[in-house]
Amino acid sequence: MYQNYSTMETALPLQVTFSIPENHEARLISRFVDAIPQEFLLEDTSHTGRPAFHPAMMLKMCLFAYSRSVFSGRNIERLNEESIPMKWLTGDTAVTYK
Repeated sequence: MYQNYSTMETALPLQVTFSIPENHEARLISRFVDAIPQEFLLEDTSHTGRPAFHPAMMLKMCLFAYSRSVFSGRNIERLNEESIPMKWLTGDTAVTYK
């Protein structure tokens, strides 16, 4: 008797939560941006078209990318796809360079 074998079933353990150390610079950036009063970040936005990303999230992305010497929009998008601290800052939100 053989064990059940099927190449059509793949089982991969996935970690869906991202954790980074307490002293990581991503946490410092997050605390810094969260300390900015909301009235400086938020303004009246248009009620038509696609909903905008939250300005605090975008600022966190830019500051983290700049701290890594990444300045290109396409490279910031790639950093968001590949870097766990960046995914933690953005809440694993997919953002394109456009």
